[in-house]
Amino acid sequence: MVVAVAVLRPDRLDGALDLLSCAGESLAAAHMARSVPERSSGTRLAVLRAAAAVLAVRGRTTGAAGPVDVWRLLPQVAPELTEWADFFATVLPEGGARPGHGVSGPMSVREVDDLLRQGEDFVRLVAGILGLPPVRVTGDLVALTPSSETAHFPGDMRADADQDAHLPGDMRAGGSGETWAGGGAG
Repeated sequence: MVVAVAVLRPDRLDGALDLLSCAGESLAAAHMARSVPERSSGTRLAVLRAAAAVLAVRGRTTGAAGPVDVWRLLPQVAPELTEWADFFATVLPEGGARPGHGVSGPMSVREVDDLLRQGEDFVRLVAGILGLPPVRVTGDLVALTPSSETAHFPGDMRADADQDAHLPGDMRAGGSGETWAGGGAG
């Protein structure tokens, strides 16, 4: 069995801390968003920034030319985040996906709120893995109404039945409504 050993680059922790701070700002923007696409975009940016923080600290230079999908690269440098990488690659696909759209089309209010909670969990986990302080998320969660999802996606009247079915194991709905995402020693 081959075991990946995390390569920690302390000289890159400042950059990771900046990325996690920006992830917190993106989560705050997602909290204050007034539409499904805005909340989805803020969450997407937050999780990409958190993943970039891991890559900044643990990443190694590859000879790959051109862009590399962060969700494919992340498990190579942080195997403990493989399930998260698979999850975000599925629910936030790259390649021109419109904000507020998941794998099955436009997201409902419930789906985007669940995604936000998952994004908060991911940012919290990344901060802890890197041994960095928790990320403060300012701003109260603005309640979205069903009209928030149909205002941008006319005709989408999907039922809200079992919207968590696509979430892996322990990532199903829950969430604590915390205003902190992160958790290093502290």
